[in-house]
Amino acid sequence: MHKNRTISKLLKLKDNKKKEIEIEVKKAADKDDEEKSKLVSLEKDFFDTLEYFNAKNFEGSMNVNNINSYYDFFSRINGRINEQKKIHDHHKTELRSLRNVLVDAHKDKKVFEILNEKAIRRDLKEKLDTEQKDADFFAITRRLK
Repeated sequence: MHKNRTISKLLKLKDNKKKEIEIEVKKAADKDDEEKSKLVSLEKDFFDTLEYFNAKNFEGSMNVNNINSYYDFFSRINGRINEQKKIHDHHKTELRSLRNVLVDAHKDKKVFEILNEKAIRRDLKEKLDTEQKDADFFAITRRLK
């Protein structure tokens, strides 16, 4: 019986740990989505501006100063896109790692659930065996009297 309480307490601890990790995974997934949307936005700005630049350049309506301004813009935004890709990759890796930790936490909890069920079944079997032995003992003692 003492073992059942210990296993139950450990099961509760494992469940709490799993819930904490689930919250961390959700936060990490939200952060990953946020960083991905920033990256997509930067890439969209880059391609929209590039499309506009190509159209104006094809028309021949751009002077040297405008072309230099666009090249500076492209250079800066390309650097920001590369930086954002690194940030997004970092968050994606962190999310993958946390998901693996969550899978391990689920496995740990399941192991303790199984142990708890086995301990409960064993205690119930012992209780039934004891009751049967007592019933057998009383039946035998009544016959002997």
